[in-house]
Amino acid sequence: MLTAADFQGRVLALPPTPMRDDVDPLGPESTVDVAEACRVADQLIRDCVGLIGLCGTTGEGPTTTWAEKLELYHAVHQTVAGRVPVLVGTTALGTKEVVEQMRTVQKLGLDGAFVGLPLWQTPTLENAIGFHEDLSEAIPDMPLLVYANRFFFKFEYPVEFWRGVAERCPAVVACKTSFPLTDELLDVAGDQVAFLNGEGGLLTAAYKAFPDYPHGCWATSTAMGPQPWVAAMKAMAVGDRERAIELLDAIDGVPLPVPDWTAFPQYNLQFEKARIQAAGYMRCGPPRPPYTDLPAAWLAAATANAAAWRELCESITEVSA
Repeated sequence: MLTAADFQGRVLALPPTPMRDDVDPLGPESTVDVAEACRVADQLIRDCVGLIGLCGTTGEGPTTTWAEKLELYHAVHQTVAGRVPVLVGTTALGTKEVVEQMRTVQKLGLDGAFVGLPLWQTPTLENAIGFHEDLSEAIPDMPLLVYANRFFFKFEYPVEFWRGVAERCPAVVACKTSFPLTDELLDVAGDQVAFLNGEGGLLTAAYKAFPDYPHGCWATSTAMGPQPWVAAMKAMAVGDRERAIELLDAIDGVPLPVPDWTAFPQYNLQFEKARIQAAGYMRCGPPRPPYTDLPAAWLAAATANAAAWRELCESITEVSA
């Protein structure tokens, strides 16, 4: 069973779920491009990514059916063949459905569940903790990564939540963060939970503040080419702080001219798939309805970001191993 240590020093790639464009997106036939998903998983591993997460937001978690997810999970699991851990999305509207999904993916042999809070009511502190406690009790040998997206799950993930996780939720071993790393967080849950910082300057700030913490990271932009993230984590691992900060600053310096960051939750999936498609590392295909609208200014920002990211990838000269 995975523990926090298995996430430390590794890049968690969060690729989109590629969609076919030759079938009706709302028809009875699966629209997941399984062959492309498997090709990309294999390429990410060859490019030294250490973890793969499927069916988050950019991974079309809310728009794919359970049957499509199972098709994708099985195929990628077979392709990866144990080379890196694969964690898969099991977010649903209620705890019973999440537990059923987790049991199914455990039987498939996958390494962990990538779970957000149930999407309906705004969570209280108690039911947010209780949700993860119930999962830990129902399937105690299935590692959980908390998808701590404050926008979508309507919860701030305060220190009191993490104190409750440490006391009551032993299956929780990692977190994809959307908040700064603090001494208080590490004090209450740092021995149990690997806090993975990532894009938007989160990893840069965390590393500068806590250079001795065994950082892992998450990144959607790995699907545009993971080289900058892999090189940064490698520099951290060997204690080359100067090079690590240089790389992280370069990542943060890639232009991301989003027209209005307050509107980002409205265009997250569409924007991410547009920039990844433009970068050329993988073929995303179209986003799944209803999240298909992307204004021209956002598309231009996505295209500009992709071009700059390609340049950064090409500038990375370290030999990955």
